[in-house]
Amino acid sequence: MRPGTGHQVNLSTIGFAKTTAERFFGRLMDAGVRRVIDVRLSNTSQLAGFAKARDVEFFLKALGGIAYSHEPLLAPSRAIFDG
Repeated sequence: MRPGTGHQVNLSTIGFAKTTAERFFGRLMDAGVRRVIDVRLSNTSQLAGFAKARDVEFFLKALGGIAYSHEPLLAPSRAIFDG
């Protein structure tokens, strides 16, 4: 339950590596996702062009009306990531 609201919140994870934009955004829309919280430390220099912060935010909203926020404080530390 979401604290203080009485509403249930479903949380899932999804990656973008080794997938197409069509499959990535299609899976989100098929699942009824309403918000994507991006927990990457760096969201601007990804190999998949559609996964760069400005692009992914645009596509989420334009294709599925999905909200986007970047929350790098939820990401693993650089030391854990590099390890």
